[in-house]
Amino acid sequence: MTSPIKPPGGGPPKVPGADAQPDPSKAKGAEGSREAFEAALDGADRGQDAKAAAPTDAVVADLRAGRIDAAAAVEKMVQEALSAPGVASLDAAARAELEAHIRHTLEDDPNLAALVRDLDR
Repeated sequence: MTSPIKPPGGGPPKVPGADAQPDPSKAKGAEGSREAFEAALDGADRGQDAKAAAPTDAVVADLRAGRIDAAAAVEKMVQEALSAPGVASLDAAARAELEAHIRHTLEDDPNLAALVRDLDR
């Protein structure tokens, strides 16, 4: 009687193509793709990221300098969120619902509530 179970030591089955070596001609194409990708990154408008961070940075600077308190900082950030391009296309009722949801989440979510409390420190 023979058993379909193989004894140990036979090793894993051979995977077709496991011995294949990389094609050097494809590596050159990959390098060209990398250069094209890096060139695209260099040409990207990096000023957009700076503009997006500016309102947040201004609120943080005002908070650290003592010009505003935590409640005012939260209010400014909520208003900044409500002035986002996607929100501007909402009707008044949807905007009000979104604002209520943001404020409720800031109070109800334990992690966000802790972050808001930390602003007072």
